[in-house]
Amino acid sequence: MKLNRSNTQKGVKRRLLPKLSLPRVPPLDSSWKGAVITLSLVTLSIVFVQAYYYLGSRGITDYFLGTLLSLAAILLVAGIIAGLLHWAKKIPSRYIWFMTASFCLLLISFLGPMPLTLLVLFSIILSSSLLGALLYRLMKGAYRDAARWVKVTAGGGAAAVFVLICVLGYWLTSDGYAKLQVPYPLQTVKTSEQYQTTMADPAEPGAFRVKSITYTSDPTYRKDLDVEGRLTTESVDGSAFVGNWSSRRTNTFGFGPEAMPLNGTVWYPDGDGPFPLVLIVHGNHLATDFSDPGYAYLGNLLASRGYILASIDENFLNISPYDDLFILDGLKDENRARGWLLLEHLKTWDEWNSVEGNPFYGKVDMQHIALMGHSRGGEAIAIAAAYNDLTTYPEDASIKFDYHFNIRSLISIAGTDMQYKPSGQPIELQDVNYLALHGSNDMDVNSFVGANQYYRTQFSDNNEFFKAYVYIYGANHGQFNTAWGRHDAVGVGNMLFNNAELLPGEQQFRAAEVLISSFLEATLKENEQYRTVFKDLGYAREWLPETMYISNYWDGNTTMISSFEEDYDPGTTTLPGGRLEGESLKAWKEDKVKMELTDDQYSAVSLEWDNKAARSTPAYTVILPDSGIEMSDESTIVFSIANNDADRKTGEPDALVDLTVSVEDKNGNVSRLLLSHVSPLLPMFEGVLAKRPLGFLQTIKEPIFQNFSFDVSDLIEANSNLMPQDIRKISFVFDQTAKGNILIKDIGIRNNKH
Repeated sequence: MKLNRSNTQKGVKRRLLPKLSLPRVPPLDSSWKGAVITLSLVTLSIVFVQAYYYLGSRGITDYFLGTLLSLAAILLVAGIIAGLLHWAKKIPSRYIWFMTASFCLLLISFLGPMPLTLLVLFSIILSSSLLGALLYRLMKGAYRDAARWVKVTAGGGAAAVFVLICVLGYWLTSDGYAKLQVPYPLQTVKTSEQYQTTMADPAEPGAFRVKSITYTSDPTYRKDLDVEGRLTTESVDGSAFVGNWSSRRTNTFGFGPEAMPLNGTVWYPDGDGPFPLVLIVHGNHLATDFSDPGYAYLGNLLASRGYILASIDENFLNISPYDDLFILDGLKDENRARGWLLLEHLKTWDEWNSVEGNPFYGKVDMQHIALMGHSRGGEAIAIAAAYNDLTTYPEDASIKFDYHFNIRSLISIAGTDMQYKPSGQPIELQDVNYLALHGSNDMDVNSFVGANQYYRTQFSDNNEFFKAYVYIYGANHGQFNTAWGRHDAVGVGNMLFNNAELLPGEQQFRAAEVLISSFLEATLKENEQYRTVFKDLGYAREWLPETMYISNYWDGNTTMISSFEEDYDPGTTTLPGGRLEGESLKAWKEDKVKMELTDDQYSAVSLEWDNKAARSTPAYTVILPDSGIEMSDESTIVFSIANNDADRKTGEPDALVDLTVSVEDKNGNVSRLLLSHVSPLLPMFEGVLAKRPLGFLQTIKEPIFQNFSFDVSDLIEANSNLMPQDIRKISFVFDQTAKGNILIKDIGIRNNKH
C-alpha cells in the first residue's frame, strides 16, 4: 500500500509538472544551430582580438576580466531585448496594427519634448489598453466563473488603471504648477535710490491721435484687409526666394510664389510728420490663422508716440498642414523670402512718401527706419538688413539688389537664428542698432539664439550705434503677440507644457512695450536718455513688470580689450600687447559658450573657484597693454559675466554671486569695489517648460551674460590716489562668494558720455 501510494503521488506530480514549468523553448534545427555557433565564434574571435588592443597593456587578469564582464553585460541586455521580442510575438497582429497607428497619431498630436512625449504616449497606450481589456472581459462574462482571487485581482487592476487615467487626465488638462515666488526681481536687485530719472514712461501713450489704414495686393486672399480707404500695392515675384511651393498652397491662397502680395496694417500718428517708419513681421504659425493682427498693441502705442508702424502679412509663408501634407511636403528655405519681402515693402513706402496725393506723402522719415521681427521674423529682419547692403542675391547672382535703405535699428523678439545662411555663412551685421528680447520659458525657440546675432553685430570705431539684449524670466514665445497668447504649441500639444509659471499676458506685453519703445526712442529719435535703460536696466525698474531680467549692452564708443574670440591662447587679450593671468583657480579655460539646445557660436573665458581648496584668494587679472587705450576719469570699465553653475540640481535654491573688482595703476595704487556696487550676478534662470513633477524632462537653464559698468570716477572716489590714465590692471577677485563657476566676456573701456 505504501508503495502504491508513493507511485500514485509520483503520478500526480508528473501530471502537475507541465502546468508549473516555464514554456519550453523548442530546439533549433541543425541549420539555425550552425548559424548560431559560427556567428558566435566569429564574433568572439574579433572581440577578443580588439579587447587585447583595449586592455592587453593592463595585464592578463584585467584583459580577461574586462572582456568577460563586457560580454556578460552585452549578453544580458541582448537577452532582455530578445525576451521582449519573443513575448511581443504572442500579441495579436491586429492589436499591434492599431497600437502602432495610435502611437503615430498621438505623436503627431502632442509633438512636444521627446522624452516627455514618449512617456505620456506610453502611459496613454498602456493604461487605455489595460482598462479596455479588463472592462471588455468583464462585459463578456469572462470572470463569472473565475476564482475569487482572479476577480479581486482583475477588479483591483481595473481600479488602479482607472485611477492612473484620472491622474494623467488631470495632469494633462491642468496648467501645471508654479513656484511660489520669483527670488530676485529687478525691483529688489536694483534699489530706487540709485535710479532717479526724469525720463517719462515709454509705455505710456503719447500725444498723437492714432489713425489706421490697410494695404493689400490681393483683397480676395485677405478679406479682412479689404476695408474702406485701403491702399493698393503691386504683387512681387518671390519665386527665387522660396522652394517647393505646391499647387495645393496656390489653391488655398489664390496665388503662387511669382505673385506674392504686399499686405499690411498701418497705425500712424495724426500729424504732419515726417515720422520714423517701423515694420514688424510675425513668425511661423498656422498660415490660415493670421498672425499680423497680434501686434496692434504695439501699433497703437508707437503711433501715439510719433512713429508709423506697419504690421506685415507673411502668413502665406507659414506652415499649412493641409497644403504641406502635414510636414512631408512643406516650403523650403522660406526665411529668405521673409527677409526679402520686408525690403519690397520698404520700396513701396519710399514710393508713397514721394507721390503727391498719397496719404503718406512727405510723412515718412525714410532716414530713420526700424525692422522688428518675432520668431522667424526675428531672423528675417537680419536677412533683410544683410540683403539691404548687397548688390546681388547670394543664391543667384543674376538677381540684382539695389535697396540701400537707411535701416538704423533691428529688434528681434524670440527670434530664430541661422535657419538660413547666405552662401552658407552666418549673417554678420555692421553699424546697425540691435535689440534681442527672449523669455526663459519660451516653449518654441527654447534656447536664446538671438544672442548669436547680438555677438555677430559689430560697430566701426567711435560711432553712436549700440546693441543690447534682455532675457525675461517667465516670458514665453507667444505672449509677445496677442493672437498667439499663452500657448506655444498647437492644440493638445500644449498639455505637456507648464503654463502656470508664465508671466501674465498683460505683463509680458508691458515688458515688450517698455523695452521696444525705449529702444526706438534712443535709436530712431536719438533721445539719449533712453539708452541708459539698456546700459543699466535699473532705470526701467518703475516701468517693467516685477520679475527677473538679465540684460547686456555694448556700443561703438567702447574699446575691446578682450572678447575671447581672437585665438585659443588663454593668456592673451584681443587688444595686442595685453595679458591675462589667473591665480588659485580651480578651472580656467577659454571655450565656446554651451547653450542648452543650440550650436556654440561665441566664446568666453570660463573660471571656477573654491576658496576652501585654494592656496590663496582666487583671482583673474587683465594686464592692459602699455599703449592703445585712452582712459580718463570720465571713462567706464565694462564687462559681462554669466553664471555658469549648471550643476545645481533642479529645485535647489538659487544664490547671488558677488566678487571684488580691483583696479591698479602703474604706481601700485589700488582701488576696489564690489561687483554688487553695480549689481550682484544673478543665478542661471531655470525655465521649467514641462509640467511638474516631470519638469526635469524639459528644463532650460543657460548662461546668459549680464553687463556691468564701473565708472572710473567711482573708483577714484574709493581711492583718490588712483591715476586713471595709468591704469594697467583690472582684476576679478573671488573673495565674496566661497565657490562658483562663471563666464566672462567682452571686457572693454568706454569713453563716451551717452
